[in-house]
Amino acid sequence: MAEKLIFMIEGGKALDMVKRCIAEKKRVRAANVVIAEELGVEDIFVDRVNGSISAVRFPGQRHPDFTKETRQGSWPKKGTDWHRRFAEQVGYENQSALISETFAVPLSISYKSAAGESHGWRCIGGMLNECGFLWLGEDGPYAMWIPDVEAEVASDLAKGHSVAEPALSFAPVFDGCRHIEQEEWDILVAQLKLARKRAAVAA
Repeated sequence: MAEKLIFMIEGGKALDMVKRCIAEKKRVRAANVVIAEELGVEDIFVDRVNGSISAVRFPGQRHPDFTKETRQGSWPKKGTDWHRRFAEQVGYENQSALISETFAVPLSISYKSAAGESHGWRCIGGMLNECGFLWLGEDGPYAMWIPDVEAEVASDLAKGHSVAEPALSFAPVFDGCRHIEQEEWDILVAQLKLARKRAAVAA
């Protein structure tokens, strides 16, 4: 997996995006709670891309509109009202796709032959999880991560590969974002945990 670059979000499009992302995740979680409570389930399985409910686990007797339970849970039977309701769920947008499309972050590297023709490609980072947001609360601080495209390109060039655009000239510079090291974010997380622990003791 590619190394990540982390950016503190202090303004610009990224700030609007992360706030919208947080709000959408809250909306989807609230909708999931409504479904879970109505069905009386003990557990839900959510789609890793959009957060909507994909399957459930009943504590005892299962709802007649659901399939026999497996390790991956129980699904609504086709043609039932619950099958329709599950299909009509509106999940949140995939963060990786949103960041990549908004900031033109390459999620793959293409190669070209000596004649300048396409000559294969490879993905960068984990599938559907190449980019993402980090936050320590609704009011921040916020951060964004992307794959280290420049390092990946440099590695390929060092091996003698001919890298094509847009990865070749990609520069990780974003309005309202400041590059930080992973350790800096880790320190912020640790400081927040400590502050919360002290507040709990003092309460």
